[in-house]
Amino acid sequence: MPKRRLILAALPLFLARPVRAQRGDRVARQRVVDVAKAALLAPHRAFAETATRFLDAATALRDVPSPAAAAAAREAWTAANIAFQGVRHLRFGPMDAFDRGFRLSFFPDPRNAAGRDLTALLREASSDALEAIAAGRGRIPVQGLPTAERLLFAEGEAPLLQPAETYRRALLAAVARNIAAIAADLATGWAADPFGAGGDPEDALLLLFKSLHGGLDFVGDRLLARALGPSQREARPRLSEAWRSGQSLALARASIDALAALHRVAFGAMLGTADAALARAVEQGFADARAAAQRIAPDLEAAVASADGRSAVEDTIRALGALRRLLAERGAPALGLPVGFNSMDGD
Repeated sequence: MPKRRLILAALPLFLARPVRAQRGDRVARQRVVDVAKAALLAPHRAFAETATRFLDAATALRDVPSPAAAAAAREAWTAANIAFQGVRHLRFGPMDAFDRGFRLSFFPDPRNAAGRDLTALLREASSDALEAIAAGRGRIPVQGLPTAERLLFAEGEAPLLQPAETYRRALLAAVARNIAAIAADLATGWAADPFGAGGDPEDALLLLFKSLHGGLDFVGDRLLARALGPSQREARPRLSEAWRSGQSLALARASIDALAALHRVAFGAMLGTADAALARAVEQGFADARAAAQRIAPDLEAAVASADGRSAVEDTIRALGALRRLLAERGAPALGLPVGFNSMDGD
């Protein structure tokens, strides 16, 4: 089973005076944690709601297949995946439990485990496998959003709508049921005790900061750089996360927006109090990353294969990297957080 855990204490960065100043008011820091927890419940609920709508659409497609039903399922899948970007970077607590993050999105997948497992499922057409997937007991690579994308978007509508492809449609509905169940569990877990840190606001803030730092790295290194490749000639658009649907760029932009929101609700006010100039620099860093991402056109897959498009992708990666370093080298000490770096060793 894949393991990619946050390493909460490695290569710590310390500036003694800011640490003492920030750690002095436990009550104030607990208030920050409470505000962040409440604010981040909204994207969890949004994901749960869109996942339920995707389940409804996939079930309708299974029961009465038609071009209109297929289009509705694709639209619902897109909405659910965009909503998932609002929480995917919070890789602790509810997301970490039961490997929910991997089950929702087994990405990157350099060995094409999802492709192999999906081919085997379609070949075997086992009703037991359908039940396992629907209940979250199936093979991890084929439980989540990328597999649903393969079923919905690969090879056009023909396989999905053929009368004989009842198993394909049933599998899509089973995957959608699992996604909806996981999304509901995430929302419930976040509303209860997402941090599991024994009531210590320092640990909770550290988890949030590591999620912010790691999320920036994930967008730049995994969502964008993998498709960029070493040169225009060696661009690898089919290594992007959602090339079949053409939604890779939308997912990256939504992730950047979600990370900016995390910073704002968890650290914006704290950083403004500790170092107003640094707070402005961080806000500008997010603005730069967003602006660069908006210049990528028409989509990530086409952009990485053109000179102008690659320039915008490279600008976005640089902006994300600069922001990540700014937060690690100056933001963490100013906030009084002894932060190391998250391990994202991939699979």
